[in-house]
Amino acid sequence: MRLDSSAPVPLYQQVAADIRRRIASGDMPVGMKIPPHKELAVEYGVSVITINKALSGLVSDGLLHSHVGRGTYVMVRPASISGVAAPTTIGFVLRDLSSPFFSLIAHAAQQRADDLGVGLVFASSSNRLDREEEQIRRLRFLGVSGLIIVSMSRTFRLSESIQALHDEDFPYTMVSWTAGDDVRFVGLDLAEAGHLAAQHLLQLGHTKFGYLIDRIGSLNGELRMSRYRSTIEEAGLKINPAFVFEHSVAYEIGDYKSGYAAGQAIARLRKRPEAMFCFNDLGALGLEDALLDAGVDVPGEVSIIGIDDIELSSRARVPLTTVRQPVDIIGARSVDTILARLRGERPPVRQILPARLIVRASCGVPASVPAPAATPA
Repeated sequence: MRLDSSAPVPLYQQVAADIRRRIASGDMPVGMKIPPHKELAVEYGVSVITINKALSGLVSDGLLHSHVGRGTYVMVRPASISGVAAPTTIGFVLRDLSSPFFSLIAHAAQQRADDLGVGLVFASSSNRLDREEEQIRRLRFLGVSGLIIVSMSRTFRLSESIQALHDEDFPYTMVSWTAGDDVRFVGLDLAEAGHLAAQHLLQLGHTKFGYLIDRIGSLNGELRMSRYRSTIEEAGLKINPAFVFEHSVAYEIGDYKSGYAAGQAIARLRKRPEAMFCFNDLGALGLEDALLDAGVDVPGEVSIIGIDDIELSSRARVPLTTVRQPVDIIGARSVDTILARLRGERPPVRQILPARLIVRASCGVPASVPAPAATPA
């Protein structure tokens, strides 16, 4: 096996994964004596220390047994884990390991995998579509049994590399919204999120509405804003096109800056929206900071609602009202879905989770107005 020194997976884990694969395939049968560490180091092109670390993990897993003075032997072929034939390692492809939203899903997935004794290997696409394709190839090269993916595709459709997984019926689950009734996805009911936001703002008595979208015409953005618009229109009101803003900087790393730019633009308006619904929390936080920096009162002059409920939202200068994405459920269910498919089961393709409004100070509820079904936090 040729190791990849540039991969985010440590070399000792790559060696261990290959030896585990060779045991599982019968290439290294039960009872076989593993070649000496020096020979393996030459074979894999790594140091003896790396081989020692790889084999120690396999000994701890019970696949190998080391006899002092006699060598290391294959004890068993990988046994089943939670009903799934081992080796069971799931790959998780993230846009950015530091993402304030998707890192929460990754953390929940890791906890679920740990509870089940399943390996989880992370790789970052570094906010580049070509890196996403590269990381998918590398993780499959390492022998992962399934993939959880946060896609870089700004079309919100399957990229070529993920479409290939789909066509092959390889176990995968998207945790970033992706269009297609046959695309495997676990995530929030984004349309309902927009409905809850509009309903709450209407109950507050607002009549001048706007929104911040990632891009006009975006499948993801329009899904979030569709019920927001229709709920407002059903109340006999309209959204002023002058109060509709797009993200000016691409990708999640630019969402705060995009929100800040939109807030600056709103602050310069002679007539402003009374309420803004934002594509996500990062954009909403940027918008809020820009308004506050310009002397515009939040929520006195402009109420703001986001989507996600990232940690920063509750600690903002004016704590942010938002629609919570249940990251703990998304992360855990993404792992469970992969394992179910490995057992030959067919879990629901589109697992859409209910939306929940978290009311905070950025558009709180006056005493004279009855609150919608929401949970203060």
